[in-house]
Amino acid sequence: MNDFKQPESEGVPPHIELDPHPEPPKAAFNPYQAPATHGLEPPSPPTWDGATLDPVPWEDHQAIPGMLDRLWATLRMGFTDPFGLSARVSATEPILPAWGFFLLIGVPSLILSLVLSELTTQAMATFFHIPVHRNPGLQMGIVAGSLLLGPFVGGAFLHLFLWMWGGAKEGLGLHQTIRFSCYAHGVYYLVGWIPILNIFLGLVFWVFLAMGLARTHRTDTWRGFAALLTPFILLCCLGIGLAIAMPALLMARH
Repeated sequence: MNDFKQPESEGVPPHIELDPHPEPPKAAFNPYQAPATHGLEPPSPPTWDGATLDPVPWEDHQAIPGMLDRLWATLRMGFTDPFGLSARVSATEPILPAWGFFLLIGVPSLILSLVLSELTTQAMATFFHIPVHRNPGLQMGIVAGSLLLGPFVGGAFLHLFLWMWGGAKEGLGLHQTIRFSCYAHGVYYLVGWIPILNIFLGLVFWVFLAMGLARTHRTDTWRGFAALLTPFILLCCLGIGLAIAMPALLMARH
């Protein structure tokens, strides 16, 4: 508080003592102003950046010039570091190289699988004296369709299911899911034709497909598993619905 003193003699102005530390005036409250964020750090940037990732070895022409070397490096990475391979899928954009890798592995693997299946069928038919009824044209059509359209159709449904569970939210679109599907199935087809062992490998591949899908899209692992389980969940719901509705439909007919 300022102190006012009377002058000691006439003609001399009064002496005013000022406060050495005046308080600044308080600003009026503004309800439209955002609250201050003292002590809060800015949000951290994403933990991934496609520009800083190395591409899949199959597409890394500068580091690995030879095609066979790139093929071997990709297959080796698929078996030794599958999640590292999944993380690299989004480093590049084109679908054609990934599809080419899938065809390069898938065509001989599926042909070998068909040959083994035919030999097994003939051997069982001969041993049990059972006539064999088969349609080679239909089998070849299914194989050709799975090679040409399998990654695209399967990748589209996989991306749809991942989107349903909130996993496709990092700006990585459908083409990256298709690319991942090509590389994942290409690696699996290399050993998926082996009889008996393919049962165990199929279970391992299913787990890798769920976790690798989540790694490719930089989302939670449970969302990848939920995306792969969605078809089974829908089938179970459909079966339960039919089981509930069937008695009512039969009673209505009578």
